[in-house]
This record gives sequence, structure tokens and C-alpha cells, in this order.
Amino acid sequence: MPAERTYHNRVNGEHTTIIESSAETGGSYTLFEVKLSPGGGNPIHYHTKFTEEFFAVSGNLGLYLEGNNISLSPGQNILVPIGAKHRFFNDTPQDIIFRVKLCKGQPDFERFLIVMFGLVNDGKTITKNQVPKNIFTLVVMYGWGDTHLVNPVIKLLSPVIKAIGRIAVKMGRDKMLTDKYCR
Repeated sequence: MPAERTYHNRVNGEHTTIIESSAETGGSYTLFEVKLSPGGGNPIHYHTKFTEEFFAVSGNLGLYLEGNNISLSPGQNILVPIGAKHRFFNDTPQDIIFRVKLCKGQPDFERFLIVMFGLVNDGKTITKNQVPKNIFTLVVMYGWGDTHLVNPVIKLLSPVIKAIGRIAVKMGRDKMLTDKYCR
């Protein structure tokens, strides 16, 4: 893991600090702390390899979970099970701080986060949903993040995405991204 542990995403106003990496917890969990600006958030998605537990620290954390909007006040938490459609957001006028615990630990998600923020800040993504411009980068990121967008077209294309991902790895795209952003 790089010496730097706090990463900034200028598109959604997010600052994320890796508090405990998967390597540091023996693979048990990964723990992040997120500072999110007003209006910040991510698209609706789900994960197939890990749960996420959200802990509100400062301000009210907005969560969409399986069709319901939830507001967590400081001290409250909620567990998002594997496969549950969710997103986090800040619909308040001030910055909020929350923590996210991934179980089991997710070294690939840690790498996904570091590289994604680097791509965003280098202008190598499009749309508010921060989609990488390069198809080979996109499919590598898709594999690392286990972050599946709720989109029927993406679901339909999933086998093609996985096949292109194998080509991208053979081309060394994963190594190039890791070398550039995870120093």
C-alpha cells in the first residue's frame, strides 16, 4: 500500500482515508473514513464479494438501500449485505464524515479506490458517475471494485466485460494502473 493514505475525488467532493487496510487486519476487514462534501455521493450499485457497514461520525449520512432512503445520525450504523443495491450521499449543506467497514478485507477494492481517484483527478473519466474513458481501464476497475452498477445494459454485457478484462490483464493494463497510482 502507498505511504499516502488519504485520497481526494474532485468530482464527488470525497476525501477517503484508509484507516486499516486488509493487509493490516490479516484479511479480516478494510476500514475507510470518508469526508463527503454537500451534493457528493456515488451511483446505485451492489457488491458480490463483501458486506459494507456504514457508521455516521459527523453530520447526517444519506444512504439509499434497496429502494429506501435512510439518514444516519452520528453514532448510528447500518450493515449493507452482499448483493443489496445501495449508494451513499450527502444531501445536507455541510460536509459529513462517515466510516465504511468492508468484510472480509478487500485489497482489490483498496486499489480500485486509489486508482479511481487518480483517474478522476487526471481527467481520465467521464460523467458524474466517474466512468473511465479507456475501455481496458474500465474493465480492470470493474474487476477490482466488485462494484456492479444497477443498469440492465451493464448486466447484459457482463460476460463481454469479463472477457475484455482478461485481455486487459494480458496487455498489462492492471500493472500499468497499479504502478502509476499505487506507488
